[in-house]
Order: sequence, then C-alpha cells, then structure tokens
Amino acid sequence: MSKHKTKTKIETESSAAHPRWKQQMLNILETQISRYPLLVQLRAVWKQLQDEREFWPYLIPLLILVFLGTYRGERKRVMAQIATQNRKGA
Repeated sequence: MSKHKTKTKIETESSAAHPRWKQQMLNILETQISRYPLLVQLRAVWKQLQDEREFWPYLIPLLILVFLGTYRGERKRVMAQIATQNRKGA
C-alpha cells in the first residue's frame, strides 16, 4: 500500500485551475460575501444569469419590463401614501 495521498479528480482539476494563492483569495472573497445577505442574493442572480446566457436576448428585456412595472407600482403607492399623510397633516 502506498502512503501517498491520492488526489481525487475534482481536487486535481481545481488545483490545476487555480494556484494556491488564488484559491485562498477566492475563499476569503466567499467569506466576505457571505457576511452581507444582499451580496449573496446578487451573486446568486448573477450565477443564474450566466447559466441562461443563451436566452439573454429575451431574458434581459423581460427583466427590464418587470423592473419598470414593479418600480412604477411601488412609486405610485408611496406617492399616494405621502399625499394622504399631507392631507391629514395639513
């Protein structure tokens, strides 16, 4: 039996793809990102968008339309609340 540790295929591929210092930097980055929930969500959305790259010509305009519709609806609701508060306070 050999006393040498045999590396798995994944370990070999990851070590070949990233030098040790780069892997350490990636680990530090992962730790820093995990501290902030918004960054975790943004990173997850970015990864999902990367997976759907072939559908970007359809997906990106759809996301823009959904964003604009949601933004306008929220803004209308906030403006109505402000107007109601101004009427009560005046």
